[in-house]
Amino acid sequence: MGDFVKGPDANKGVTEAFAGTDSPYWSETRGYVAELIPASARRILDVGCNDGTFGGEVLARESGREVWGIEPHDLDAQAAARRLTGVVNGFYPDVLDEVPGVFDCVSFNHVLEHMVDPWNALRVTKERLAPGGVIVGELPNVRHLPFLLDLTFRGRFDYADSGLLDRTHLRFFTRSSAHDLFESSGYEVDTFFPVVAMGNARLPRTSKVVAKMIGDLSYLAFAFRARPA
Repeated sequence: MGDFVKGPDANKGVTEAFAGTDSPYWSETRGYVAELIPASARRILDVGCNDGTFGGEVLARESGREVWGIEPHDLDAQAAARRLTGVVNGFYPDVLDEVPGVFDCVSFNHVLEHMVDPWNALRVTKERLAPGGVIVGELPNVRHLPFLLDLTFRGRFDYADSGLLDRTHLRFFTRSSAHDLFESSGYEVDTFFPVVAMGNARLPRTSKVVAKMIGDLSYLAFAFRARPA
């Protein structure tokens, strides 16, 4: 069972800042993922909603929306509840029954790689998608060049508190294996592209040139949108 907290005023909470968190992950709006949500989507479920920053961005883009969240970290769930329509504190899909209704979109931003069985989670999600509904989100790219160099030449596969080798990652994906994940779970991918090129923050122009030359090897993650096949 999860603890359900209803957001008292989702629109008011969009611009508020929250200091309390017990999650190792930083807040991100992930605008490129928000853009993958159809403008017609009225009810959105954000799985692993963190402190509600992404859901707040989604609410701000279109009026009349509901954004519900599921978040395992207690303090983040409390913060998200002030931004979103409602939040259940627990793990997905264990607490899915505590979230009401069907959804036009379900988002998974760096969530599926933490699951023992992401295939089952995606199959369960199909049952809660409205007709024409989609899933969106991000997956890390284990084919990232710095990681491969470290593994190949130094023999290192060192887990960390966050990032590509987050110690809580149970699954690892490349472009092809990510497509396999969705297709074997009964989805058709309609949008898929790499994000967060290496060096982009410090040398954006050089980063773009390198990314064009080496493709996926330059990127930390992939953004995606898929729908039931």
